Amino acid sequence: MITLFLFACTWICTAKAVKLSGAMTYVLFAFILLTAIFHIDFVYLLPSAALYAIAAIDAAFIPWSKIESDTPRTNIKRWWKHPRELFGFRMINALFMFVPLPVLSWIGGAVLERVGPKIKRRRHLMEKNLNRILPDCANDKFMRRVWNNWGRTFVEGIKFSTYKTKMNKYITFRNKQMLHKYPQFLLTMPHFGYMGLMSLSFSNSGLVVGVTYKHARNPLTNDIILKNYGYGIVDEAHFIPVGDAIPMIRALRNGEVLNINPDQRFHGAPYLDFMGVPARTSTGLANLAIKFNLPILLAHVERTHGAHHEIVFDEFINIPNTGNKESDEINGMKMVNDAMARIIRKKPDEYLWMHRRWG
Repeated sequence: MITLFLFACTWICTAKAVKLSGAMTYVLFAFILLTAIFHIDFVYLLPSAALYAIAAIDAAFIPWSKIESDTPRTNIKRWWKHPRELFGFRMINALFMFVPLPVLSWIGGAVLERVGPKIKRRRHLMEKNLNRILPDCANDKFMRRVWNNWGRTFVEGIKFSTYKTKMNKYITFRNKQMLHKYPQFLLTMPHFGYMGLMSLSFSNSGLVVGVTYKHARNPLTNDIILKNYGYGIVDEAHFIPVGDAIPMIRALRNGEVLNINPDQRFHGAPYLDFMGVPARTSTGLANLAIKFNLPILLAHVERTHGAHHEIVFDEFINIPNTGNKESDEINGMKMVNDAMARIIRKKPDEYLWMHRRWG
């Protein structure tokens, strides 16, 4: 009963986005684990139960935290769906906190390789995309490799700080000198490999990068997901929500590098060819490149083996400015799409085939 009470208190604090809830979750997990192993007398939990009760009562009466979210949250999402997802994230972190990175990477790949094909919605979307783009790869063997790669990528995010402290061991660079070819540029990548590691390129580089991101549908998990991209870990990187034009313009005017990844479906955007099939493509990247007269650096993160990656800087794209704004933006994004397609075709099993790039 005491354990259930602690769990309920933790859940209330998690749902109300109380900062203390993270520590409460991990302590609860430790209590359950120690009790199961050493059969600890529950009397020792009573002082903690009192502290948890005070935190839960306080949380129950404070207003809901004003957290950004793309969609309004219903009570079901506030009290059940979103706290459940955050609790799950924290449990995964707690379970694998002390597992070495190579072992964790292997576990993540092995699990999703078996579980992923059973997620019918994502499996059908992957099959549909592959049949459109690379029909020769629309087979179980190839799709298992895709699931394996993204399973590894998902759990490797837990160990971003390990990549930061042991960069020489797990990360190699190709063409890194391109970062200093121009004093300022725009950076873009396809949804390929562990994209979040790209921010490590700017550690001690003398450059500051503004990373645009799409806010998580679950606002409670937003900061945890951003940590997989270096949030709070790489000092040279700061994060800007997609569509928030003012900080993007401010970053460019301050001479910073701006990272924009248009390799996703934008409602209302024009249809442009991407790997032989029309796909809605935002022209915002080309718009800024023309407006600020900046080149676009195309890069990607490629898995070499196991938990090891290579950060590759591929090429600079200079969009011609003929004075016809709309035409220049369209032609510029066609150049970007074609360059991304060349990267994907070299190692297609590292691309995110289960997202709605083509609708």
